[in-house]
Amino acid sequence: MAPLEPWEKVFIELRRDQNSFADIDPVHALVGCVNCHGGNEPASFEEAHDTTLVHDPSADPEQNCSPCHAQIVATNKNSMHTMAWGERTTIAQRELGAGNDHTNFDECPAELTDGFEGECTSCHTTCGQCHVSRPNSVHGGFIDSHEFNRIPDQNNNCTACHGSRIKIDYEAGLDGNYPDVHYNIGKKCLDCHTEDFHADASGAATRYHLEGLPTCDDPACHIDDDDPPVALEARNQYHQQHWPEDDGAGLSCYVCHSQPYYNCNSCHTGGEWKEGYGPTGDDINEGGRDYVEYPDFKIGYNYDQALHKGKWIVVRHIPVSVDSYEPWGHSTLLSFDDRPTWEYSSPHNIRLYTAQTDTSDGAYCSDNCHMHGVRYAADGTNSNFNPSAPVPDIYLIPDEVIAAETAANQPVTVTTERVSCSPCHD
Repeated sequence: MAPLEPWEKVFIELRRDQNSFADIDPVHALVGCVNCHGGNEPASFEEAHDTTLVHDPSADPEQNCSPCHAQIVATNKNSMHTMAWGERTTIAQRELGAGNDHTNFDECPAELTDGFEGECTSCHTTCGQCHVSRPNSVHGGFIDSHEFNRIPDQNNNCTACHGSRIKIDYEAGLDGNYPDVHYNIGKKCLDCHTEDFHADASGAATRYHLEGLPTCDDPACHIDDDDPPVALEARNQYHQQHWPEDDGAGLSCYVCHSQPYYNCNSCHTGGEWKEGYGPTGDDINEGGRDYVEYPDFKIGYNYDQALHKGKWIVVRHIPVSVDSYEPWGHSTLLSFDDRPTWEYSSPHNIRLYTAQTDTSDGAYCSDNCHMHGVRYAADGTNSNFNPSAPVPDIYLIPDEVIAAETAANQPVTVTTERVSCSPCHD
């Protein structure tokens, strides 16, 4: 999102029959400018904008938002958006071991905890950066003349932060893709994401542990006109054969209905804090903060079936390497192999017909996915193993994982021991 001109960021425009801020936002006008922003009123420009001026009052919500929004302020300080619990969990696990989560984050070396507070938390927004202005990460600026919006704006708030993957997925920013089917029918982020964004999430290790997340099989969305309605998993023979009714079986919906998406490699932090570390060209291992993006689509093994449905899931390579935090003074993540670099993903690029479900010219969708026991035997053994036989390139097989990450990705790679046709063909 392009930065606004300096004057555009702060210009409060009176429109039509508006005469003052009270006509723009009558509720917050009762609070008054100086009660949130400080300064002096009335006064000359210099006196009004003295050194006590507070540019973002909601950076201190207990002081400036709590009198009216006490309950939200009390819980939001521990929300996923505010605290980035999931990021803390990933760092803790790659440094301290897989049995840890965000509650162990403070046990990490000071270089990691200080670096996180100095750099990573700068990406996470204040109340005002969701409800009044664009986030600082896209250089700010009022959305609607300082009017407070109860529902954040999708373009100026939601995808301003979540743009490099979700916006590109959703709106078909990747060449060759089509827009998400939900985008085509006008669905906004908050039509599906009805979870409480202000809720205390200190008990959630990652965003996927939050309560109330949207699900593909929500009967409020995916039902038909039959009486009684027919559940999604029973609507056609493909769903009946592939639905993950039992542990260790079936497919995640994304496996069939997602398109290629961006993967990233080896992002490095910026140092003290974001200064002096720019791109380093094609070499992704030299310490540049910028990272390599590449489109791909990979199916991996679901090693956490209590959290995600299906034996097979869609995985994405995230921007991390063993020395990602070297600019913070932490050269090597001690337990890097304890968490995959190809992680579970939920791409926002859903289509009914994708490369996996293409049945044009009389083909079967199985032709795009099934290995037919040529490379991997149906019983899970390697009795029919043929290393020269073609394997659909949509699978994350060990050969496609770089050597330095082989151990880390062992839980998600597709191997002979994990391939079996028995869930569908007893």
